[in-house]
Order: sequence, then C-alpha cells, then structure tokens
Amino acid sequence: MRLFWMLLWIVLWKLLWKDGRAVCVALSPPLLCGLLMCGLPGCSLTQPAPSVQYYVLALPQLPEPSSPASPTLVVHAFRAHDPYDQQRLVYRSSPYQLDFYTYHRWASAPAAQVTDWTRRYLRSSGLFAKVFPTPEGDADYVLGGTLRHIEELDRDETWEAALEIEVWLTRPPQRTPVWFESYAVTHQAAKRNPAAVAEAMSHNLGVILHRLAADLRPLVGAE
Repeated sequence: MRLFWMLLWIVLWKLLWKDGRAVCVALSPPLLCGLLMCGLPGCSLTQPAPSVQYYVLALPQLPEPSSPASPTLVVHAFRAHDPYDQQRLVYRSSPYQLDFYTYHRWASAPAAQVTDWTRRYLRSSGLFAKVFPTPEGDADYVLGGTLRHIEELDRDETWEAALEIEVWLTRPPQRTPVWFESYAVTHQAAKRNPAAVAEAMSHNLGVILHRLAADLRPLVGAE
C-alpha cells in the first residue's frame, strides 16, 4: 500500500509541476476517482488471483464382481484431439463458439481419466480374466478409444455436460477392428457451476461404460 501512494505522488508531481513551476491541471472526476479507488484494499491491483479449482471424473459404483470369463484384454490409453487434449474445462455458449475456463481445470487430462475408469469398470465386469493397461503377453483382445467431446453446454436456463467417446476392439495379431461403436450422452447439471458439470459428466461416463460392457458381452462371451 505504501508503494502505491508513493507512485501516486510521483504521478501527481509530474502532472502538477513543469519546468520547476506549479501548473494548474484539471483532473477529470473519473480519473481522480480511479486513482483514489486503486488505493483501496479491494482494488484488483492488491487482490490475489483466484485459486485454481480442480475436478475429477468419479463413478460412485462399479459393477458387482463376478466370476471372470477366460479372455484377457489390453486397454490402450485413449486419445483426445484439440481442444479436449488439455486440462482446462471447455464450455460452449453456442454451436459456433468454444471457450476455456482459466481457474477451473481437470486434475489430469480427461482422456487419461476416461482410460483409467474404463479399465477399472471392465476389470469389475467379469467379462475378462485380466485387464491390462499395456500389452502383457498374448492378450485375446485390445480395446482402444478416442475422446471426441467433453464439454459444458451453457443453455439459457440450464447447463449440461456432453460426453462422446469412440471405442473399437481388435483381436491380435490382426490390426483391423472387429468391432467399433460411438457413444454420446448429454446430461443436465444439477446447478450452473463447473462442479455440478463435473458430476454430470461422471454420470455420462457411467452410462457409456455400462453400454460398452453390454455391447462387449456377446462378442467375448463365447470364449
């Protein structure tokens, strides 16, 4: 605060003195008010920046463990493309405009969180004897995916969470997918704030993983 008043005195000195003589300078009311207000405790020049808030995807309940089937599965790390391959929360106010929060971010990359929950969900589903994070031995199946959309949709009265994921299944040594599906879910947030959007996004992920497990069951159930 002391530094501010010193700087203000220097500014006024430059305004009021010229060539060693006092001059009359008319300060407009907005300028004078602005100079005085910046010295108050609430001025943005003295206020600390807001703290960054971090969010995670969380599934409240995984499938009940059951007797695992015999096939094994590798779940590769999911990918994401711009603008969803970074931690800032993305929100859309119109079909033609995307924006990013500055102080609201995912705790880790959204694609990494989706990958982790996919592995945990399928590991609990009983569809596979083992679910590996990376190739380990001769796995029967390999699952990959792409995070297409993970964003907040701002409506006039409500906010929504939109999640879209593409998933495919291959059977080594073949590289061509034997199965492909795209899942998209939109869910209204309970409140109009990023925390509620993160909760709604977690709901979306739970719905998608439930559908994924149901779709994979007939494909691997004959093993």
